[in-house]
Amino acid sequence: MQVRPDRSAFFITFSPINQILTMKFTYQSLLFLLFTLNFSLNVSAKKGDKVPGYIIFEDGKKIEGTVVIGSITDNEVKVVFIKKGKSKKTVYRPTDLISYGYQEVEYDELGLETKRWVHYDRFKVDYPPKIFASTTVFMEREVQGIVSIYCYYIEVRNDPKKPYRYFYYIKDQNDNFEKVERKDFPTVSKSIFKDYTALNDRIGTKSFEYRNLDRMARDYNYWVANKHDSSEYRVAMLEE
Repeated sequence: MQVRPDRSAFFITFSPINQILTMKFTYQSLLFLLFTLNFSLNVSAKKGDKVPGYIIFEDGKKIEGTVVIGSITDNEVKVVFIKKGKSKKTVYRPTDLISYGYQEVEYDELGLETKRWVHYDRFKVDYPPKIFASTTVFMEREVQGIVSIYCYYIEVRNDPKKPYRYFYYIKDQNDNFEKVERKDFPTVSKSIFKDYTALNDRIGTKSFEYRNLDRMARDYNYWVANKHDSSEYRVAMLEE
């Protein structure tokens, strides 16, 4: 499971006029801080844990209760749910629901608690997450906004050192939903983020690679919402 710090109003600004060493160092320091924070947080929710959650049916009806956490790929093929006030467990699959989510609790090295919601939406994919599973799956929503990012895991049974492989899926400004292959990342991202020149010009450089697509989408959405100078790069932090 990927761990993310909470978003705040914090951002950092770049412009062609102010591309000085101090500014570059500050930006690199920020990225290092985010990278370090990712590894300093420990996710308390693990397989088998019961946490607050919800499910949403085809008609939009939302029910709150408890979700029993599964493995990365278990979470993509089913959700085990206990309705609030009940004790019976019910298994729902992507054919039953359009979305579900649950709340995780994370603790840093100082023992400070952070809560965040993890959301899954239903989609059709080209390859199942595990053998014999359906290609209609729940996919984790990493970023929601004018551009939304989803992360999808599949099991790799012939590589015990790397048992999972992930892919990004993107929903663009026109609600087009597509899988982003690593080889297509530069072309797809430059097309989607073309209006935000400060971001577009950095695509393919260090910290603006495939694995950073979720952060780039958050930064793009921040620019769309605030409409600051497109030549200035501002890093939006994660939010709940």
